[in-house]
Amino acid sequence: MEQKLSRDELVELVKMIQTVRDKEGNTLLEEGHHALVMKFVKAVNHPGGTDLIYYPTLVGLPPEPTSEEIVDFALAGEN
Repeated sequence: MEQKLSRDELVELVKMIQTVRDKEGNTLLEEGHHALVMKFVKAVNHPGGTDLIYYPTLVGLPPEPTSEEIVDFALAGEN
């Protein structure tokens, strides 16, 4: 069962996905980056999925949204 993440944890997760860096600032390998993306998708359960991060305007977000905007939008539209 997937553990529910707090808003702050989700914001940190999105920042790591956007920057392709871990908490220590190290560049993520493809596998690590993919794992974080999947963690985000499972945690938010939003129909927009990865589009929230990679194609935000397709789901109603502004171009280049902040990680906070992405998380707030995702949490507001959870299934």
